[in-house]
Amino acid sequence: MKTLPSLTAALLIVASPLAYGEDWTRFRGPEGSGVAAASGSIPTELSKGNTRWEIDLKGGGHSSPVTFGDKLFYTVTPAKAPEHREVVCVQVSDGEELWRTRFGFNKYKMHQFNSPSSTSPTADAERVYVWWNDGKESEVFALDHAGKEVWKKALGKFESSHGGGSSVALADDVLIVQKENLSDDSFIVGLDSKTGKERWKKNLPAELKTPYTTPVIREIESSKEAIFVSTDNGFFSIDTKTGKDRWTFDCKFEHRVVASPVISGNSILAYCGGGGGGKDSIVIDAAPGATEVTERYRLRRTLPYVPTGLGIKGRWFLVNDGGVGTCYDVASGNQLWHERLVGKCFASLIAVGNHIYVFGRDGDYHIYEAADMFKSITKGELGAGIHATPIIAEGKLIVRTDEKLLCFHKGTDA
Repeated sequence: MKTLPSLTAALLIVASPLAYGEDWTRFRGPEGSGVAAASGSIPTELSKGNTRWEIDLKGGGHSSPVTFGDKLFYTVTPAKAPEHREVVCVQVSDGEELWRTRFGFNKYKMHQFNSPSSTSPTADAERVYVWWNDGKESEVFALDHAGKEVWKKALGKFESSHGGGSSVALADDVLIVQKENLSDDSFIVGLDSKTGKERWKKNLPAELKTPYTTPVIREIESSKEAIFVSTDNGFFSIDTKTGKDRWTFDCKFEHRVVASPVISGNSILAYCGGGGGGKDSIVIDAAPGATEVTERYRLRRTLPYVPTGLGIKGRWFLVNDGGVGTCYDVASGNQLWHERLVGKCFASLIAVGNHIYVFGRDGDYHIYEAADMFKSITKGELGAGIHATPIIAEGKLIVRTDEKLLCFHKGTDA
């Protein structure tokens, strides 16, 4: 097994955390890491006494909210108008609704655990971006921060037996859409975020199993790379400015990829599964700027399928769909511990400083330390199902349940 000379140093790198006052602009926060800096305002007791505000969603959906400044954006399928989907904007500080923009769509077949509002938006200082489909066609569009349409672009056929799921990602002024699907119109595209015009496009073979991953973004030299993974097309990296391949690697996966890639230093983890459980995984060495990558090892035990894990402190922290958490050493792949955390689980892990938060499908939660030995901080119940990954915004923890948005914050500052 080949080991890069820089591996040891790379494992000392901790994922760059989101600092207080920064924005959670995409699925799993900055560059898709799921990591926020420690904050004394984010409670570990998710009780009524630590609730800053809560609002009724007025509908369903599994997408995660995103924020820019004091604006929080989320998507929802209205309970009273199920043939529509909405983009909603509320204030982070108090939950006050600012606007709600509605779009019609044709109902379509999807997995029983999916939702028409399952893809998370992304946001920047001027716009919020959404990509979704109706089972046959797909489109991506941008709204300004007042909810007015700026541009819209049709992306053609989207065929999947399970519906949509991948979310868009921004790299500077390039909006990246991973439209891998069962049709012969399968591709990844980079769009100008201001106009929606195509900057570059990578055509791909039709997938036998539609992936539901969201790319992670990493700095390379004077540019950035977007890292993707799917069943048939494997691991690959694209320069976000040019759309050119940086490297590719055939994972030889046989099962569907749902979770997004996880990065720890130069190591990148991906896994696949089906039928409610993880089936296979791979860890590769891929230093920023590399043009060739190397397989290091495969994890085999207690693998996730849907929830995306964390790569921090030279450790993989994972939770599988059955709610069992594991910790692996990144350097060796050795398992350090495994513990029951919650019941069934779809939401991805997030970390706040040294604390990891996991939420179960029945509304249970568990907070524990990011450490080599398992140490529980607290656990409890929120009283409603949770399918969406929570977010950190302005020193607040915001959790989307099946019924409400809950904002948790302790202290007197806003």
